[in-house]
Amino acid sequence: MKDKMKAVVVGAGYWGPNLARNFRGSAAWELAGICDLDESRAQKVADSVGGVPIFTQLADVLADESIDAIAIATPANTHHPIALAALEAGKHVMVEKPLADTTARGEDMVARAAELGLVLMADHTYCYTPAVLKIREIIA
Repeated sequence: MKDKMKAVVVGAGYWGPNLARNFRGSAAWELAGICDLDESRAQKVADSVGGVPIFTQLADVLADESIDAIAIATPANTHHPIALAALEAGKHVMVEKPLADTTARGEDMVARAAELGLVLMADHTYCYTPAVLKIREIIA
């Protein structure tokens, strides 16, 4: 297994900068880029985390075999097509909540990830904060 997994944040709008900052600060991940249709917005986020490559086309991210995962921070109605494309490209996927805009699309994403043996997860703002982790530990 690699020392660090490489992830690209897809979506440089409201929540993307937070994900980029967290990936950049993680010992387990290497922030491998920011992807957004708006090049200047992607560049702004990339600069805010010390400079990483930017992409304006998702296809370029998905074609890069060195990238292990993507983190999706785009409008909910785009989660399904982006996640499925990433899974089909062999990438693990983290999606900002909600996972999908419909139950059927969410179930489709979950099923496809399972079929391909890839991780699909939904992020939640407080899921991994120290206080919540401690509560989880106490309950367990």
